[in-house]
Amino acid sequence: MNLEKTNSSTARHTLTRSRTRTAISRVLSLSTFLSITAGAVMLEATSYAEDWAQFRGPDVGGAPSKAKLPDQFDGESGANIAWKIPIPGRSVGGAIVVGDQVITTTSDGMEQRRIRLLSYDKNTGKQNWEQQFVSRGRPFCHPTSANAAPTPASDGKHVVTFYSSNDIACVDTEGNLIWYRSLASDFPKAGNDVGMSSSPVIVDGVAIVQVECQGDSFALGMNVEDGTTVWRQDRPRKANWASPTPVKLPSGSNAVIMQSSDDLVAVSPRDGKQLWKMETGCSTTPSATVSGGKLIVPSGGLTAFDLSSSGAPSQLWKENKLNPNACSPIVANDRVYTINRTILVCGDAFTGKVLWQLRIPDANQIWSSPVIAGDRLLLFAMDGSCTVVSLAGEEGEIVQKNSLGDEVLGSPAVSGDALFVRGAKNLWKITTK
Repeated sequence: MNLEKTNSSTARHTLTRSRTRTAISRVLSLSTFLSITAGAVMLEATSYAEDWAQFRGPDVGGAPSKAKLPDQFDGESGANIAWKIPIPGRSVGGAIVVGDQVITTTSDGMEQRRIRLLSYDKNTGKQNWEQQFVSRGRPFCHPTSANAAPTPASDGKHVVTFYSSNDIACVDTEGNLIWYRSLASDFPKAGNDVGMSSSPVIVDGVAIVQVECQGDSFALGMNVEDGTTVWRQDRPRKANWASPTPVKLPSGSNAVIMQSSDDLVAVSPRDGKQLWKMETGCSTTPSATVSGGKLIVPSGGLTAFDLSSSGAPSQLWKENKLNPNACSPIVANDRVYTINRTILVCGDAFTGKVLWQLRIPDANQIWSSPVIAGDRLLLFAMDGSCTVVSLAGEEGEIVQKNSLGDEVLGSPAVSGDALFVRGAKNLWKITTK
């Protein structure tokens, strides 16, 4: 399908969309904007109980999955690999799971300007649909990264996909395009030579992105129904790759936390109103985690704040030995875990006291944030190796070292008793079933 859409905030854009379930082509014209409807980060439990609908899952690293995953799997022999789907191009973002769909991105073609959003059947791996776009912004990035760097987000009705080139689009769960915007057309100085990788979130019917760099630096809230700007907030003009973190306030309302090397702020997702701000420097790669009424932020190592009262949260503890290098912290059973290069560090989530450390041997660069299922922590390195650590004892114990033979930089998704891993070249489903 070829579609031309003229919008006052974007340049003319040509989009090619191929569907595997039909050979029929049709032309869509998007010209009307709808009003904001209420959305939610937390999806309906009855329909989407096993969804992993955003970067780091439904609890953004704040709760373990009850999934029963295999300790052992192998990409070469196929042991406990339910399916493997080669995908053209390259991606370093994670996949998400929405209902029976596994949704991921890729970028290929000249300068990785062809950007794609793809859906696969969760059970069979068969492709459901695909959307293709041509990036209007700067696709340039570090060789280890890709234009397809951020992880998509969904509220169960919409899927929002964002790219390093600052192109953003929204489709429904059947792959039909709802809207597209080139933020580079509105903000031509947004971007850097290393690439952008902050992932979007959808909260209260608003799609929110952080676009922070030395040029045009801002956070933007867009109506998820039509892509129109709901609010815009200036951000520090410094490179930042951390993603916004949704939280629930004591009042029951939602907020979105944004961190930078200059500050830590909370905003209302509906209107962008600043709820509170702290002049504290935070890490610019790993993102914050929320667990048990605590906001755990990569700042000065790791810092925990109390979210149980209104207004700016008070500091509970700070521990520089829990410093995360690139991976976001994860919390399970009152323990917080960070990865500092090749060292897994476990701390008490209430006090920050370091409880134990474990070196991950033969691990090269680690960018993928870990996941916890049951009493197992799974940690992927860039070379596709996965270390499985038992958390059942007093200290962590390595029980297995696996390999997919595919670069892994994006964080895996857990749904049912399966692990979905987006390698740079392939999409994998790992399970014993």
